[in-house]
Amino acid sequence: MHWKATTFLICTYGVVKEFRPATPFLTPFLVSHYKNLTLEEVYGQIYPFWTYSYLVALIPVFFLTDILRYKPVIVLEACCLCGTWAFLVWGQGVWEMQLMQIIFGLSSASEIAYYSYMYAIVDEKHYKMVTSYIRSAAMVGKLFAFTLGQILVSTGSGSYLLLNQISFGSCSAVVLIALFLPRVPARRVERQTRITMITAEEVPHGANDVEPTRAEIERTKLDHGLKVYLINTLKGFIVYKKNYFVLKWSIWWALASCGMYQVYNYMQTLWIAMQPDPEKVDNGIAECANTLSSAILSFVIQYLSINWLRYGELTLSLSSLIISAVLAVLSQINKIIVAYIGYVLCTAIYNMLITAASANIASELTASNYGLVFGWNTFVAVLLQSILTFAVADSHGFNLAIRAQFIVYSVYFGCVGMLFIIFMITSRYIWPKIQRYRQESNSNA
Repeated sequence: MHWKATTFLICTYGVVKEFRPATPFLTPFLVSHYKNLTLEEVYGQIYPFWTYSYLVALIPVFFLTDILRYKPVIVLEACCLCGTWAFLVWGQGVWEMQLMQIIFGLSSASEIAYYSYMYAIVDEKHYKMVTSYIRSAAMVGKLFAFTLGQILVSTGSGSYLLLNQISFGSCSAVVLIALFLPRVPARRVERQTRITMITAEEVPHGANDVEPTRAEIERTKLDHGLKVYLINTLKGFIVYKKNYFVLKWSIWWALASCGMYQVYNYMQTLWIAMQPDPEKVDNGIAECANTLSSAILSFVIQYLSINWLRYGELTLSLSSLIISAVLAVLSQINKIIVAYIGYVLCTAIYNMLITAASANIASELTASNYGLVFGWNTFVAVLLQSILTFAVADSHGFNLAIRAQFIVYSVYFGCVGMLFIIFMITSRYIWPKIQRYRQESNSNA
């Protein structure tokens, strides 16, 4: 199949996958008369299961994505989405909703195949264009879904149950689209040179050979056996030791993502505490504004001339402190409009900087290890989120009230901001003095 046809299919998959108008109204649906759950059951006994299942599934999915050549994992994601909304439509009780969250966690972990599939199908010269199309497709699907959901809720034309039925139909269609995606060939080498599992140590300095593309590496890295693949994958972690720039941005990636995952997961619960009538909410408007603003800022940041090497720590610390201040305000107010605005502000800042983090990290890596770095950063974020969820939200932990939870998230981002202030002081003032001292000691010796 031609790469353009494949791109069209995967973009269609992305639009339909994200067309779930019930998403902004999940918590109101669970506490409504359709499910008759309490807020304490939702955020203390049900939502934590998504975090835990996401963490458990992430590592095997990370390796199986390569071993199974992407398509089976994409099909798994689609089937899990379908199963998630089947439980939402027909399931009842806490344990069935917990199972729903476990299936959704597996779907979230499997999403790695959707975003990496293209690298094994298309040539490197098309990467920027195809990446833009795929990420835009996901945004378009969300915008259409959230807009439709809000219109149906606001006009009284549809119930929360109807929104979930529409979402189930969309997820069912995703399974069919996934089945039509072409498989990645087990051995498809476009150059005549022999490509092996490439690491930094295996590339001779000054070699005249052209470095193979990401697509070629993805298509051949299992050809020398599973053991060699696993060994070379683990060798990729040395990049954290060798490159302080990658380490710094990866630390922010993991810490900020951990905090924002919690905000995403529990914001609807906080909104309900401010909404007098859970049957009449405007969550869809907030999610539309969130998606649109994040898409615009993520697109615009590539044109900003920022010296990230010089101002990176300052930007990351200030942005984390701003998010901390906004979350502190949200934990205390009762104005739902202000809560919507604060949510959009936090997510816009995060999405803009996570885009910058992706670009900055990728610029320092080779084609053979950026998938590993991105995957590991995500795993660390989910691991930290699991710890935070168990301590703060889980019924087996402190099980804090929702406003108290957001105070904790505010303090968390404040600590992230202070950490990067320390990084900035260290890299600008302390570390240069240490280097000069070492140089003087060596020269005197």
